[in-house]
Amino acid sequence: MNISLLIKNSYYLSIAGLRLLLCTLLFSQAAIVNAAEETRYVSDVFYVPLHSGNSTKHRIIHRGLKTGTRLTLLETDNEAGFSKVTTSKGTEGWIQNQFLAATPIARTRLVEAQNKLLQLNKKLTSLEKNNRETQQSSGAIQKQVSLLSRQNQQLNKELDNIKKISANAINLDTNNRELLKKNEMLKIDIAELQANNSRLSDKSDKEWFFRGALAVLMGVFLAILLPKLKPKARSKEWT
Repeated sequence: MNISLLIKNSYYLSIAGLRLLLCTLLFSQAAIVNAAEETRYVSDVFYVPLHSGNSTKHRIIHRGLKTGTRLTLLETDNEAGFSKVTTSKGTEGWIQNQFLAATPIARTRLVEAQNKLLQLNKKLTSLEKNNRETQQSSGAIQKQVSLLSRQNQQLNKELDNIKKISANAINLDTNNRELLKKNEMLKIDIAELQANNSRLSDKSDKEWFFRGALAVLMGVFLAILLPKLKPKARSKEWT
C-alpha cells in the first residue's frame, strides 16, 4: 500500500467534508427546538417592546428587545396577534407575532456562520499542518523502508556467501576425512610391505648362508679328494 497516496486521499476527503459542512451552514436554516418549549427571535434590526398583556394597551415592561434577541415561546394568542415569551434573564411578557421568527435573522445567522467558518478554517489550517507533518513523516518512513530494504538485500548476499563458504567447508571436511582414511590404509600397506621385505631379507640371508656353507664343504671335499687321485696316475705312468 502506498502510504503517501493514502494520506493524500484522507486529506482530500477531510477538506471535502469541511467544505460541504460550510455550504450547509451558509445555505440551510436550522430550527431550534426545546423538548417542551419552542424558540422565537425578534426579526429585523430595531427594538421591540415587551407588554404585560396580549395587546398594545397593556403596560410596556421592556422597551428594548433588540433584533435577534433569543426568546422562549410560552404561549401564542393568534386572535390577538401576540405571543407570551420569556427572555434569557427570566422576564416574561407579550410580544406581537409579526416581530417573531422561527429562525434567527440573517445578520445573526451570518455572524454565527462566520464564527463557525472561522473555527472550521482553524481546523482546516490544523489539518493542513498535520497533513504536511504526516507527509514529512511519510517521507521519513519511506526513506527508512528503502534503507531497511537495502540492508536486507546486503544481508541476503552475505547469507548466500556464508552458505557457499559453509558448503565448501563441509566438502573440504569430507575430503579431508577421505584422505585420512586413505592415508591410514597406505600406512597399513607400507607396514605389510615392510614386514614382507623383512621376511624376504631374512630368507635371502639364510639362502646365501646355506650356499656359502655348501661351497665351503665342496671345497674341503675336493681338497681332500684331488690329492688322492693324482699319485695313482703317476704310478701307472712309471710302470
